[in-house]
Amino acid sequence: MEMRTDALLDAALEQWPGFAADLGLSTNGWEVEPLARRDDPHHAVVLVKMTGPEGQALVLKHVAAPSDLETYARAMSAHQGAQKRYPEGVPALLSFDLSTQTCVMDYAEGRMLSLCLAEAGPAQRLDLLRRAGAWLDGLHRAGLGGPRQFQPKFTLRYLRQIREDVLAGRMPVAEPGRFCAAAETLLAREAEFSGQQTQAAPTHGDLHLRNLLVGETRIWGIDFAGGRMVPVGHDIARLLVDAAVLYADADEVPVGEVIPADWSAAFFEGYRLVGPEDPSVRLLLRHRMLAEWWGLPAFDEDRGPAQARRLRNLLALAPRIFG
Repeated sequence: MEMRTDALLDAALEQWPGFAADLGLSTNGWEVEPLARRDDPHHAVVLVKMTGPEGQALVLKHVAAPSDLETYARAMSAHQGAQKRYPEGVPALLSFDLSTQTCVMDYAEGRMLSLCLAEAGPAQRLDLLRRAGAWLDGLHRAGLGGPRQFQPKFTLRYLRQIREDVLAGRMPVAEPGRFCAAAETLLAREAEFSGQQTQAAPTHGDLHLRNLLVGETRIWGIDFAGGRMVPVGHDIARLLVDAAVLYADADEVPVGEVIPADWSAAFFEGYRLVGPEDPSVRLLLRHRMLAEWWGLPAFDEDRGPAQARRLRNLLALAPRIFG
């Protein structure tokens, strides 16, 4: 569903009077400022900052495509759960309409972590990773499920099936020989991750760098997609692998590791619930790198510039991680 930019914005603003009425707000005197949008054949999403006459700042978010009410309902539920557990790190979701996939939440002042890291020098990057770790530590502690025995067999069973599909030609990936060799290296290490304890907490579910907003004094998490009680390594791996694929220099990654040593030290200075030796962290960092690999288009002509850059960086990191 591809919409013209003005039509997408208009579709969002059409929902505003109903939300204003639900929230007991007048519709007069509000300033409209588009914040972000995505408008392509598969996604049509717009975020609009609404500033009231008395300075109240809200965000109106409209998802025109994909139309998936069940997934949208889960996302709203996940946001509500995170907001209840961790209000100091999650902007308040004030109202939503499942039928139009539109919501209103408090405006969170900040810039996407991805942009902050792109512009930061080495010392600033470490500070940003430390702050991101502290935010995630707070989120996980707010809903902590306690220790549990980590069972890597489920993750590795899925990886084994992916590898078999690639070998059989049922699933195309870029550099299939290298991918299968890397997957086999990780599969052979199953015993290293078994029979150890990790911590479980409700997951963010989609914790890439664009879903953390960095303000002067705090970080905000947005666009929750999870809520299930899972090992904490899932969120950690999603965030750190996204950072590594975008910004890590392969020459600075120790052999056998996924991110530079100073990045790891900084992140886990902020995130104290578990350390880098936690079995879910060690396995899921490496598994997430492979998931990034198989998730990218297999053929050059199908990749956009951003996807091509991610694959190029990933392939540079792979020998350091998997040998």
